[in-house]
Amino acid sequence: MAKVENIAKWFINELHPEPLKLQKLLYFAQGYSYAFYDHELFPDEFEAWVHGPVIPKIYFKYKDYSYNPIAEDYELEPLDEEVLTILNYVKNNYAKYDAKFLEELTHNEEPWQLARSGLDPIERSDKTIDKLAIANYFTNEIYAPMADEWD
Repeated sequence: MAKVENIAKWFINELHPEPLKLQKLLYFAQGYSYAFYDHELFPDEFEAWVHGPVIPKIYFKYKDYSYNPIAEDYELEPLDEEVLTILNYVKNNYAKYDAKFLEELTHNEEPWQLARSGLDPIERSDKTIDKLAIANYFTNEIYAPMADEWD
């Protein structure tokens, strides 16, 4: 299992995203790990913050960058092929979008919505997003047949 800090550093080296986008990329990487390999990528929990899923320790490490790209370059610990497959999948499919678009995507997904249940849209929260909800959502999203396949 990888450390979330190493996954974050990989995305930073590859993309230099702003902190909001980094959080969403981490969330998608976790989700696709469940979908592709049936296990979590890293053990950390996401919280359902106003702007989408957040891992607090990563937020606090990079928050001073605000809406600016994270201008760091890291020496990386080696990542195995399975991890790199997930990270490259997320990079290739989500890096082209800006942070606000990715935020909107997560707001339309069941795991974040369930964790935010009963909260006002701008109400602060440290509610944890259930890992099983993330696993089920991404697994069903990947393996659900397209509507035209039902014919």
